[in-house]
Amino acid sequence: MFRFAAKAYTCNVMELGPAASPNHIVRLMGEYDLTRRDELAAIFSKLDGDGEIVIDMGDVTYVDSTVLRELAALRLRDQERPVFLRGVRAPIRHILSIVGFDRIFTIV
Repeated sequence: MFRFAAKAYTCNVMELGPAASPNHIVRLMGEYDLTRRDELAAIFSKLDGDGEIVIDMGDVTYVDSTVLRELAALRLRDQERPVFLRGVRAPIRHILSIVGFDRIFTIV
């Protein structure tokens, strides 16, 4: 099976000031698989401090178990902070539901 979809390798991380809510917004774009594991791990490792984390997945077109692992690691690192997965497309939302991530993340 071949996929001819273009890959967007951009990821924007925007940290808002302490008076804003949420404090951390990460916008993911394109396909996320093993080749982007280090990029995703580095981004998630910078989400320290207080406040909510919003991961905007509206422009994510493909995920594999790499993303699931990094999301799980993020959740385990900080179980007290709210983490929202925003704009998740239906096929990816279905995967997140199958593995039970709809119980440990707020999917909006």
